[in-house]
Amino acid sequence: MIQSKKPQNLLQFKEEDFSSLNLILKTKPKSLTFGRFLYTFEHQQQHYWLKTQALRINQSYEAGFLNELAFYQQFVDQRSSSNPMPDFLLPFQVIAHLKTDRQAESGRSPILILSHAEALFSDCSDMSLNEIKKTLLKVLDVLDQLHQLGWIHADLKREHFVQYQQRVCLIDFEQVEKVNLSQKMQSLTATPRYMAPELFHAAKKTIQTDIYAVGIIFYEWLTGQRLTAENYQDWAYLHCQRLRIVLPEHLLIFKKLLSGMLAKQKEGRFTDIYTVKQCLLTENVQ
Repeated sequence: MIQSKKPQNLLQFKEEDFSSLNLILKTKPKSLTFGRFLYTFEHQQQHYWLKTQALRINQSYEAGFLNELAFYQQFVDQRSSSNPMPDFLLPFQVIAHLKTDRQAESGRSPILILSHAEALFSDCSDMSLNEIKKTLLKVLDVLDQLHQLGWIHADLKREHFVQYQQRVCLIDFEQVEKVNLSQKMQSLTATPRYMAPELFHAAKKTIQTDIYAVGIIFYEWLTGQRLTAENYQDWAYLHCQRLRIVLPEHLLIFKKLLSGMLAKQKEGRFTDIYTVKQCLLTENVQ
């Protein structure tokens, strides 16, 4: 169930707060050339991220950023006792425009501020099977909430699942799409490492493509190994033909789960998160 969150989950920064902040640029060099700016900063002994996009620099980056802002803003506009803030969101704030001396490069662009959160998927080699199962269920619960609200994430990666105050949250909603309004991929708006086989044939993103992406995340986490490919064609060959699920003996109890999430044909893949969770819950994990 999506629980109501207190108002402090909406951050309340004022423009004057930014005049003395030490904004530390963390953007990757490639993203910088496309007008993306990602900063980290500290305020009242709490750590935050500030994300913005220079306008009229790169259409794709700008569209993704504005899509993410709209996704967050809907929950501010619609929040009420009958329509509470989703539990999977980090504390956040959307600011229509802000300009500081340290941010002159980005001009008066919209800004997204998020509380800092820790990575969720650390080494699981010392975890019990029951601890692993609980983590998998928390991830599935979060994704189920998103889907129940009528959205698919459409670009799930391992780093998009984070942990904040003992709850699992999702981040990076630049490619988020309405479940019933998804269109065929006209350009590469997903990460090949996590792309379901049908996406390499320009099919629409669906709940099942989200499930496939999470299946890859789970598989890499459980095995402690990253899938490898040299280029887009190699990734297509891996996902469409070559991928085989090979687990250590003590983790074979999760093979049925992964097989249902990573089926190459959509017809053989789990259709929704409820079905995924039922498979996991019926496994006798000690």
